Amino acid sequence: MYVVKAITEELGKFDSKALAEALHGAKILAAQNPGVLMDIAFDKNGDIDRESFLVKIDQGKQVVVSTLPRNSEK
Repeated sequence: MYVVKAITEELGKFDSKALAEALHGAKILAAQNPGVLMDIAFDKNGDIDRESFLVKIDQGKQVVVSTLPRNSEK
């Protein structure tokens, strides 16, 4: 939701079509947008490009095994 908030504030109003268009190629930086947990980018098709995490369950708790890079960093 904080991503929607960041783009909506950039647009100056909520407009679902403008929001969808603005997400294509958008970059949202956590340092500039409180509530956004990590830097996020969207490619030209609007697909999200961000770090991901490989997690295993150990004694009922989630343990991060590895951080996977953004697609653009591969």
